[in-house]
Amino acid sequence: MSKIYNIHKWLSIVSILFFLMFCITGLVLMFRTELNAWAQGGTNHTLSSMVMGQEESSIFDYADEGDRLVKAKYPSKDILNISPAMGASHLLRYRIIDSSATVAPPARMGMGGDYALYNPETKALITTHHETPAHPWVRSVLHTLHQLHTRLDLGKAGIYIVTILSLVCGLSIVSGIFLYGPFRKSFAKSSVLSSSMKLSTLHREFAMVATVWGFILCITGVWIGGFFIANDSYNADVLHTAKQELSVGQSDILQPSEAISRIMKAYPDRQLISIDYPSKFNNYHYAFYLGAENDDDPAMFLGQPVYANLYTDSTKDMYSTKTIPWYFMGMTTMINLHIHNHNTMVLKLLWAIWDIVLIIGIVTGIIMTINKKFLQSTALESKAPTEIKHVWRAPICCSMLVLLGFIVPLWSNPITNTIAAICLTIPLIVFLVSLVRGFNH
Repeated sequence: MSKIYNIHKWLSIVSILFFLMFCITGLVLMFRTELNAWAQGGTNHTLSSMVMGQEESSIFDYADEGDRLVKAKYPSKDILNISPAMGASHLLRYRIIDSSATVAPPARMGMGGDYALYNPETKALITTHHETPAHPWVRSVLHTLHQLHTRLDLGKAGIYIVTILSLVCGLSIVSGIFLYGPFRKSFAKSSVLSSSMKLSTLHREFAMVATVWGFILCITGVWIGGFFIANDSYNADVLHTAKQELSVGQSDILQPSEAISRIMKAYPDRQLISIDYPSKFNNYHYAFYLGAENDDDPAMFLGQPVYANLYTDSTKDMYSTKTIPWYFMGMTTMINLHIHNHNTMVLKLLWAIWDIVLIIGIVTGIIMTINKKFLQSTALESKAPTEIKHVWRAPICCSMLVLLGFIVPLWSNPITNTIAAICLTIPLIVFLVSLVRGFNH
């Protein structure tokens, strides 16, 4: 037990403050859609996620119309990319840049940089991104919190650090399970012994009920971080190969509809997510990003990049790509478990409550650590009496309900969302009853 305690202690010291930061930033980011809408004065212009199902796949049929309007309105700019607008897949987003620019802003597919939106229904450009929001500071704060949450605001290196920290946090949670076990008789009775034992009881109650919750968030965080690291390597490998295979010349710049027609003929079993125009920033090659044909959210993986030299004479067309690695399989589920399984306000509020429970468990753990370091507290006792019969029953049942609360919303509809809400509510009730009973004994 002492070895497990030492492992848990050192893992906790390394991870606890970062874990707290992840929880707090995640709590705010959970409501970023609503906060962005509030920042805009109540009108929801947020660009949160790309949903490009089969019925919206024809949005690229209007690419030529938007192309003409953008070039007419911005004659001094070049178009770098076309993609469906994130959060509004009925709009086309044209990323643009000054023709005289020598450096392109950091951007990925349709994300980043200056842009114009084209609405095929009104056949007009819209400029919601130029509107002055009612609360301009909100977007800046949310951006900072997102950078902290995903990469500690340290750029690419931050992704590696966050991935490692997420793994350490997950190991800390597992070691805590072996160290403390589920609720013991001594935990309920310890509140009459001392304030330090009362704090220990509080920590164990809060931490144990949120164990599965915290562990799933940590493990999915590791998986997501690992994916983006692997995906960057994969994209760099595809680009390196393309530079060699397409070095014989530069692509002609065709009408968007013609370029799209060419790529769809070459890859008929795919759907187009995004298209980069040939430019001085990509050695004058097209870059198409393709998703699986029947994927409801093909942009989840940012697509398989296919580089191409297209010519007026289509017989000269050249393509270069590499198959998406097998280990990317299942990544959609892991990302959804972390991000896209609480899309209703009820589920968001329940997630917020669970996040707060986890935060309290972390904060009480920090206080306990400080007490042991500076006040020489003996809150952790090895003389606890034997655990009560069936002591694992309630924690296991609650953990299964929490797990269902994570998984069921992956098939998002009113019924599954309701089931998930019930599954996440029951363990909270059990937890509150246990907490009240424990401190009343």
